[in-house]
Amino acid sequence: MSQRVYGRWERPRSAGLFGLTWGVSLLGMGLVVVVMLGFMFTRSVLVGGALIVVGAVVFLPLAVTRNGRTGWETLLLRTQFVFGRHRGEHIYRAGRFSMIPGTSRLPGLLADSTMTEYETPGGRRFGMIHIRRTDHYTVVLRVQPRGKELVDQDRIDAWVQAYGQFLATQGRDEVVAVTAVLEHVVETRLQQRSEVARLVRPQAPEFARTVMAEAGASAGSGVRIEARIALTYRPLGHNKIRRNEAEQAKEIGQRLQGVLAHLQNAGLPALPMTAAGVLGMVRTRYDLASQWDAELAGEDLTATQGWDAAGPISHLDRWDHYVHDGARSVTWEMDAAPRGTVLDSGLEELLRPRPDVPRKRVSIVYRLHSAGDAARMVDSDYRDALAAEQTERGIASAAASIRVANTGAARQEQARGAGLTRFGVLVTVSDRLDADMPGIEASVQAMAAASRLGIRRCYGYQAAAFAASLGIGLILPEHGSISKRMSA
Repeated sequence: MSQRVYGRWERPRSAGLFGLTWGVSLLGMGLVVVVMLGFMFTRSVLVGGALIVVGAVVFLPLAVTRNGRTGWETLLLRTQFVFGRHRGEHIYRAGRFSMIPGTSRLPGLLADSTMTEYETPGGRRFGMIHIRRTDHYTVVLRVQPRGKELVDQDRIDAWVQAYGQFLATQGRDEVVAVTAVLEHVVETRLQQRSEVARLVRPQAPEFARTVMAEAGASAGSGVRIEARIALTYRPLGHNKIRRNEAEQAKEIGQRLQGVLAHLQNAGLPALPMTAAGVLGMVRTRYDLASQWDAELAGEDLTATQGWDAAGPISHLDRWDHYVHDGARSVTWEMDAAPRGTVLDSGLEELLRPRPDVPRKRVSIVYRLHSAGDAARMVDSDYRDALAAEQTERGIASAAASIRVANTGAARQEQARGAGLTRFGVLVTVSDRLDADMPGIEASVQAMAAASRLGIRRCYGYQAAAFAASLGIGLILPEHGSISKRMSA
């Protein structure tokens, strides 16, 4: 059977003159009019020249883009980082001798987050994270991917189709974003030892107990794969329920059974993570040395620690990397999606565990749109693509024609019931301060290139990108500090 291919994604962009966006084109025409009127009223070459210089200073940083950002975006980002560093906002110190003794809350954008544990109607416990700044509620599901070994291609294609249906369904259910995380962590073998201890009976033969004990202590590749999916909800229900956290947990708990059924159909059997599971996951990502203790405590972790202890004792947010509790992390974001068509194994090289990169996290963030917004957006993208095709000439017209075909196909698929999703990828690597981070970075760049995925380092917001890649409800576009009018 032939293998299916996927693609046809397009970056939204309003078409203007000379390949610019429509807003930048209007700004350029407005500046030309201002220069002409200024010269007509003053009849002064000096005033006209000054207006031209001012117009160029305003217009050129918006017209010229680099690494997906306009000049104004880069300038404002650098300025905000310098001012924040001057105020000491890049340094975080917590713990026993901090200003708030005894706590080590999550820093930065997660400082106002809380987590409580509730129960679904089916009796499953789940931890719910509430970020007050955006009023978003997040539930994290632990996933056990089945893999594709000894699986027919038609079955894999059915799983991919079911996952697309799952995303389309969530877009109609007040879900802001779905974050899929595949993470590689150092294997401590505590989990397999505890599982072996649970399976072995005291009355079993001595030989059988010996074999099982050796199996539990056997050395593997040294890297363990963990997968999870986080669903971030807007406040549900009417105004009275929206302000009640317990009512929000009730509404989300009632939806979880349908979510689990959709994921089961997509080959992703999942279960909600308890408060202890979420707390241990977040704590061990900020403090690598706490992994052994957190896995040893298991579900008893919340008996001794709370969400106030999930953050690092100290962190330092540098321009190009993030230092936290004796570890260094670097996060990249997707700069360009794979061009052309890809197979279902497109990201396999990036997701494959490697001993030289023991701690790697790949997070795919799906930002979902409602059916009404999707119809409006695909129509707008199609009109922009048509306008770009009519204004461009020469070699660029081939790319413009492909964009018209892709946006036209998106209109038809959306009309047939498909959902519209914007997606991005965050790749984070972490290791000790004395690790060979340049070598690890080169390996990540090579893996991304093998997957045909363009990535760039998150300059100026490494701490925020690290927190967003955890998959606990932090959606970076919801916290943007630069106006969209200055963006590319």
